Amino acid sequence: MGDFDFGIKGWWDSWYKKFFREKWPLWIAAIFMALSGIIAYGVAVWSLSRTVTGENPYDQAKPLGTFLGLKELGGIINSFLGKIGLPHYPFNGYIWPDGQTINYFVQYPNPFLEPTAGTMLGILFGGLIAALLAKEFSLKVPLDKTEYGLALSGGVMMGIGAVFMFGCPLVSTTNIGAMGVQAIEMVIGMTIGSFFGAKIIVWLEKRRLASLSCAADGAGYVPLMHFEKTKTIWPKMPANADGGEPFGIRFQPVTAVILTLIMFIVLARFTKIGYPALSMSFLAATLTGFAMQRGGMCFAYAYREPFLTGFSDMSRAMALLYALLVIGFLPFKLLGSVSPDIAYAEIFAISPAGIGILIGSALFGLGMALNGACVSDSLWRTAEGQVKIWVGLLTLICVSSWLFPMREEAWFKTIFAPYGSKNITDVYLPQIFGSYPIAVVFTISVVLIWALVMTWFAGRTFKKYMEE
Repeated sequence: MGDFDFGIKGWWDSWYKKFFREKWPLWIAAIFMALSGIIAYGVAVWSLSRTVTGENPYDQAKPLGTFLGLKELGGIINSFLGKIGLPHYPFNGYIWPDGQTINYFVQYPNPFLEPTAGTMLGILFGGLIAALLAKEFSLKVPLDKTEYGLALSGGVMMGIGAVFMFGCPLVSTTNIGAMGVQAIEMVIGMTIGSFFGAKIIVWLEKRRLASLSCAADGAGYVPLMHFEKTKTIWPKMPANADGGEPFGIRFQPVTAVILTLIMFIVLARFTKIGYPALSMSFLAATLTGFAMQRGGMCFAYAYREPFLTGFSDMSRAMALLYALLVIGFLPFKLLGSVSPDIAYAEIFAISPAGIGILIGSALFGLGMALNGACVSDSLWRTAEGQVKIWVGLLTLICVSSWLFPMREEAWFKTIFAPYGSKNITDVYLPQIFGSYPIAVVFTISVVLIWALVMTWFAGRTFKKYMEE
């Protein structure tokens, strides 16, 4: 009996360690993200059909994305600023376009019923659960305080860029799966922006190391690079290895289990009162946040590291994610093309395209390179307790929500968004090519070419460092 107990315990400890404690290979994390993204897209299509048939109009799920949810949160912040007499932008809530094909959408009675607000909270919650199960939650602050300046400047750039490009990298991921032109513009723009962001970081690091060398009385090379290095301020492991784990670490897995049970109770309640789509969408987002934290999946690193450190593993993992979403979304696209009730599902998750997308994505890429995280990255890393990321995320929220209403101005639509919902066929690849197979092959080819380009740049960067 003792051997049986030992075997079961050993089996459980082994699998718990592999799944919850050890970091996942990037390709596994990419597959998990793709599965959760496909589930979220399917739930969104289902909720769309329910809305068309006249069921609960507020139970509207969307494919994975975070920007509009952050904007809703920013609107609450802006309203609070106005109440206490500080500068703010008037905010009246987001109203869906009242066009011929989507006039059944209505304004949400509560900002947190906006579907992407649920996605945002789901990714945050999933990252928190993963961090607690792995005993990785801790408050971490940068070793160098100038990192806060990078977070602030990066948050400002991302806030401006998000408004111009109508989204965030997670939106671009969904848009690639949906085969929209906007996503290709965003990939190009974020790559360009990240390139210049990496150059700025290298320049700052050289200045920092030079100043450290001077401060060392000519002692010469200082090997420690402070860029994105952190120190834990709570909870700390005892200096004595035999001291055991402190309370703040020991009970993190128990806390994760309790929070997970509460989540299922709350989602069951939401489903019972008429919000099953929102509940399932939140669950899919939670799985996304969990996978991102366990694999360390980071859009900022995928776009920045080939130019900064010479590593492109993250870029190739993202390319795998993009390709899987293209294939996974296709059945829903085909279903929408033959079903009148969900005809809009054929062009679901397609956004406007124009010069503003390219400009905005370049600014966003620059900002996320400086900050070290984009929106979805910031959410799961916030859940880990990284204080620098909190600064960048809060800045992004405030700036983007303050600027968001200008998208309704005529000059903005003319310059930055020449294509809107009424001629959205102009930016949907299957309708441009007149063929789904050609559109699929084209989109995946673009993704593969991007991955090869990033891998080439990574090799070039690594070779440069070796020569130095």
